[in-house]
Amino acid sequence: MKRSPKQIRGFTLIEILCVVIILAIAAVLVIPQLGSRSDLQAAAAARTVMSDILYAQNRAIAMQTTQYVKFSVATHTYEVQEGTTPATMTNPLTLKPFTQTFGGTAIPGVTLTSAAFDGKDTLAFDEIGAPYSFDTTGGLVALSTGSIKIAADGYTMTLTVKPYTGEIVTSTP
Repeated sequence: MKRSPKQIRGFTLIEILCVVIILAIAAVLVIPQLGSRSDLQAAAAARTVMSDILYAQNRAIAMQTTQYVKFSVATHTYEVQEGTTPATMTNPLTLKPFTQTFGGTAIPGVTLTSAAFDGKDTLAFDEIGAPYSFDTTGGLVALSTGSIKIAADGYTMTLTVKPYTGEIVTSTP
């Protein structure tokens, strides 16, 4: 039995070209974003910093003692500290000093560009989890402004620590 030309089904050249053009446009938009991972690196570093700050805050409440997070922009590190004269505590997971280094193996490709808590480099939490700025000369002062800036290949994230509650809010410029 012979089929007539009206019964043969298939795609026309115009339909195939439309699909190819749509795929080409999608590729042009998607592929450049796959090559840049700096936003993901900065976001991962921000989540690490946030979790360590929240750990210090929760530990302050649970232990009923002041806990500290001391940042050093010069060395791109921060330490979680405890005690009346702050000393680096032991990380419960690694059983090593609780120190994180930006740009190291734990947080590669990321730098700590600034960390200031009312002009000081140490964030502290009291027994009820309220945030304070701290230095050895002035002691604890209730936090009014606090932020941490993290950069990865030109992409910057800012973590802002809210006064009274210690809530952490992230933003990008």
